[in-house]
Amino acid sequence: MASFVRAGSVVGLVLLTAAPVPAATQKEIDAAIQKGTDFLKARYKDARPGVGIGVDPAGHGSGPIALSGIALIEAKTPANDPALRAIAASVRDAAYRETKTYSVALCLIFLDRLEDPADGPLIQLLAVRLLAGQTALGGWGYDCVDSVSQEHEQRLRAGLKNNQLVAGGGPNPPAVNPVLPPKEPKGAAPGKPAAAGKLHPEVEKYAAALWANRVVNHGDDNSNTQFGLLAVWVARKHGVPVEAALDLVEKRFLGSQDPQTGGWGYSGVGGMVMMSSPSMTCAGLLGLSTGVARREERRMNLETAPKEKEPAPKDPKANDPFFNPPTRTDKPAGKKPGDAKRPPDARDLAVQAGMANLGAVLNGHTQAGGLLGNGGRMGERDLYFLWSLERVGVIFGVDKIGAVDWYAHGADAIVRSQTQDGSWNGASYGVEPCTAFAILFLTKANVARDLSSKVQKDTGNTELRAGTGPGATEPAPKPNQPAATVAPGGSSGLPARPLPTPVEDGSAKLAAGLVKVPAADWSKALDQMRDGKGPDYTKGLVQAIHQLDGDRKKQARESLAERLTRMTAESLRGMVKSDDPELRRGAVLACAMKDDKTHVPDLIDRLADDEEIVVRAARAGLKSLTSQDFGPAAGATKDQRKAAADAWRAWWAKQK
Repeated sequence: MASFVRAGSVVGLVLLTAAPVPAATQKEIDAAIQKGTDFLKARYKDARPGVGIGVDPAGHGSGPIALSGIALIEAKTPANDPALRAIAASVRDAAYRETKTYSVALCLIFLDRLEDPADGPLIQLLAVRLLAGQTALGGWGYDCVDSVSQEHEQRLRAGLKNNQLVAGGGPNPPAVNPVLPPKEPKGAAPGKPAAAGKLHPEVEKYAAALWANRVVNHGDDNSNTQFGLLAVWVARKHGVPVEAALDLVEKRFLGSQDPQTGGWGYSGVGGMVMMSSPSMTCAGLLGLSTGVARREERRMNLETAPKEKEPAPKDPKANDPFFNPPTRTDKPAGKKPGDAKRPPDARDLAVQAGMANLGAVLNGHTQAGGLLGNGGRMGERDLYFLWSLERVGVIFGVDKIGAVDWYAHGADAIVRSQTQDGSWNGASYGVEPCTAFAILFLTKANVARDLSSKVQKDTGNTELRAGTGPGATEPAPKPNQPAATVAPGGSSGLPARPLPTPVEDGSAKLAAGLVKVPAADWSKALDQMRDGKGPDYTKGLVQAIHQLDGDRKKQARESLAERLTRMTAESLRGMVKSDDPELRRGAVLACAMKDDKTHVPDLIDRLADDEEIVVRAARAGLKSLTSQDFGPAAGATKDQRKAAADAWRAWWAKQK
């Protein structure tokens, strides 16, 4: 089943070239929030557990309803509101059987924000599924665990009625669970998360069973991962030991950042590095924020730990003021522990580069006049990006990223693109998730308050968090223009280095060379791009396609598809979900050209793509692989594409 956030990123938001629109006023923002919440309330006020829209409005599991509930809470909807009560009942019911990463994570976050103590065991249940579903690379894919049998569901429902937490350590303490780290000793220092081992006994049994049968053979991606890691962080305060999982998250994002751009791609860990995108750069920064927060916890623990008293001096002259003048015991005014600026560590430098990447993106938007989606409205990928951006801005506590007021930048576009009924349009994600994304941005939602408070304790490196380190406020260089550098001793004191903008990598140079090559050398240059070794050639070819037209564009597209046939099946599966439509199209055609029928489900999923060129390629690929044709026709509507995809899936299920 397709998730409501498939590609999870944007490669470049459509830019408005007209004169800038005046900034949205607070009154307009408040009105947009109210209209949006009214839409969601009307949508869910009659929701019932297990029935229709109460759980699964568009085939996406319980994720959309949980996300809508989070948005209503952040918009200060009263707990006794009929819609919020209906959502809560539906989420609680669905949580027992939910296994998809997006939905498991959002159900957990919703129940946490609901702040009902009775939901503690259910939050723990969802958390141990996330822990079991994390890959060795520190990420999550679409599925956490296998589907929950009716027998297991009934046992969990019965067992969790008793919501008393136990700390273990009685006459028969529970065995150490391999999915959970060893229990921490008593007397932990202040500021640490809840001690491990405080799991409901039924959850602990369930976690042991999950681990005993655990087989993580699926891939992962940064879109699922940003939801998974946020929910895992939230689960800390509910007695779930998650430190090992967060260690893997930190390692993942420190090791997969694109050294050329400072960003992150949809995938790329342990294999080909995918092109970075703004949404996935936000995911990388969110992952690093958990590392920064835990570092600050450790520093706080060291600063507040009791100091050992020094032994009294044995020298008889020790107390003689002529030998030992009195030492000053008072501290300079205005100084607090941790106030001194510390040298940046690897986390700070990675955050700096990621923020500079986002700053360059946002500066590019403002220079062009603002954001604009198709037909004057935001696209769903734009809304997903803006919610990702909002979480970064709120968690790191910054008003500007680069030189841009990120909130005003996004709020203007969101307010302008709201529909008459108060919603925001979504193609494959659905109207409910897109409306929730918009509300969460406009309300500056903070779904992990303890995370943001700990990140913002790092008073020594504010400029690194805000993207105001070396060169971050400068506009991005134009294509083929040398990147700016900063001399030592600048605002951050870091050595001189080029701005981490997306235009200075090898792929951009290859793309520029292909676009400008004379007609006599075109065929040879194109062959070199098709056959060259390394990801720069793939990225460069994709970038060139966006700049070409006519026969050259057609030939470049063909060369891209031929190049991608050399990729592994796993790499192609990542590429068909890329944020770039040209890469998705090329990967779809490559799947068909390889004549590998295991790619049929991947191509069926692409029939719901936002881009017509990808849908046409997916249909052509399916016809080639199967000798069947269930549509959709060119120019089909969203409903027609969905119907065609359903027909393809029904036929494919019979073949298996």
